Formats: sequence, C-alpha cells, structure tokens
Amino acid sequence: MSKSTTLRHLEMLRKIPLSPGKPITTIALHQHLTDEGFNVSKRTVERDLVKLTDIGGLYTEDTAEGCGWGCIQNNASKFKGIQPTEALMLILSEKLLLKAMPSEYTLRAEARIADAKCTLNSDNAFSKWQEKLQVISEGYPLINNSRFISESDREIIYECVLYENQIQIDYQAKDKNTAVNYCLNPLGIIIRGQSHYLVATKKDSPEKPMLFLFHRIKAAEKNHTKMDAPLSFTLQEYFAKNPSGWLLKAGNKIEVVELKVKGFALDTLTNNQLADDQQLLQTSTQWTHVQFSCIPSYDLVAWMLRYGADVICLEPENLKNKVINVLQQSLEQYKYIK
Repeated sequence: MSKSTTLRHLEMLRKIPLSPGKPITTIALHQHLTDEGFNVSKRTVERDLVKLTDIGGLYTEDTAEGCGWGCIQNNASKFKGIQPTEALMLILSEKLLLKAMPSEYTLRAEARIADAKCTLNSDNAFSKWQEKLQVISEGYPLINNSRFISESDREIIYECVLYENQIQIDYQAKDKNTAVNYCLNPLGIIIRGQSHYLVATKKDSPEKPMLFLFHRIKAAEKNHTKMDAPLSFTLQEYFAKNPSGWLLKAGNKIEVVELKVKGFALDTLTNNQLADDQQLLQTSTQWTHVQFSCIPSYDLVAWMLRYGADVICLEPENLKNKVINVLQQSLEQYKYIK
C-alpha cells in the first residue's frame, strides 16, 4: 500500500463520525478528500470504505442523502487520537498560522487544535508545556485586521494559487483613487508579519513577477484558465531576493554590509546571524566588527535603529546615509513637540 493511500485512509477514518453521531455520506466524504488535496475518484472512495469496514469498525446506515458511514466508538478510538508532539506543535502555531488561512481551512485547523488541547490536558508528559512555554513574535505584536478583504475573495486567491488557474482582480494601488482590473497568473503567497502578498505576473507580462497586497484587492474572480507560468521561476528564489522588504534602491543587488556593534546588538549577533556569511571580529574592548552580504532594505535599517547607539553602519555608503537621514529627520521632528 502506498504512502498516499495510507494517508487517505487515515484521513477518511478521522472524518467519519463516531457513533452515535450523524453518518457521513460517500459523496460528502469524497468532497472532503478532494478539498484536502487527495486526487481520488468517488469509486475509489467506495472501494476504500469496503476495505476499511472491518479494521476501522465502520458501519453503514441509510440516510435521506444516501448511504451514510459511521464509526463504532471502541474500534475507532485508535484512529481518532492525536499524538502529544503533534498536539504541542498545533497549539504553539495557533496564533501564528490561523490568520494566514481562509476561514474554511481555519475551521478545520481549530477543530484539530481543540483535539490537541484535549490531548495535552490529559495525563502525558507534554501537558506541562502549555504552562512552561510561550512564543513571542519578533517586534511589537500587531493585531491582524482582516476586514480589508472579504473572506470569499481570500478563498478565491488561495484556490487559484493552489490549482494554478488565472485570477481576475480589482486592485487599488497606494495613493490611487480607483481600482484597476488585472488578469494575473498566481505563483504563490508571501506572508510577512500581518501583511499578505499575492505573487503573480500580469497576463501581458508573464515573465515579470510582482507583489499584490491582499488588503488592496477589492474584488477577486476565478478565471478557470490555466495560468501562463514564467519559463524560469521558483517562489524560493524569488523570496530570497526579499521582494517584500522595501528595498533601498532598485536592482536587487547584493552588497557587502559592514557594521560596528556592541551591547544588546552584539549579544543578538553572537547567537544569531544576519546572513549565512556573517563574520564577527572584535576590534576593541567595546566594539565588534560585523560583515555580511545582503540586499540592503528598510528592514535592515529598522533592525539597526532598534538597537540605537549599539549599532554603527560603516558600509555601503547609501545604507549608512539612509540611517543618518532617518535619525536626523526624527530628531528634527521632535524639536517641534512641546
């Protein structure tokens, strides 16, 4: 039996309700498997159910919608459980991931998270982690406000990305009074903090990936046409160029950055890296020289400003000047506050 078949059988057993719950029809079960990404026919689902009848403790019952399937409690319990390690992972990811999904998937995740909490409330070694482990996101925690895009539009975006179909959107760019309609080839989604970006190419320029902020999409519609993918594109390579990072200048050019750090900034970089090629060299009792390669962006400027006087930018010149200008402008604005 293949791995995909085993996973499909386990998902079927999880979805089939325990007695005395209302049985699920073959049609509904087939739809659930399709929604979960299994490429399977209704006839295959019917054959699977027959095979699982004995080992899964399944039974059939006539319903108004057709033949329904249920699970006998005792025989099915071993399939319904959730491992403590998986339960811990789900609970830790709850606050980080739920806002990244359409509501349809969120409801499914919440059901699993509820199961996870029950598991960790039971008598196992992992139950104490809920009291002993907290996850804090980098920077000041923001509250996601999903009211800027309708849930139906968000679901359409995810569906078109997943099934690689073109999407029609009305997009209102920054500082524009009206939205413009585009036909897009959706390539992927980037989630950056509380901002969600659709990575796509326009129909008339299929080789030029662009970013479209979810909250600027005023309407979305399925095109039901297979997308025209770029000849050479991977989301991983595109993401590595930091497309959502508000670059300091055009060109996506990697540059060598040199900093002087001390205090909290030095402590951070002693245990973490700004890039894979980061090098640290202590130059005095107070300062340590840092060198690494990256595409300079406002993110890096913000990181340096976060540590205040514990960071000095040496190179490149445009990055150093940007930090100086931001500091000067900030000081100038504070002069007029009474």
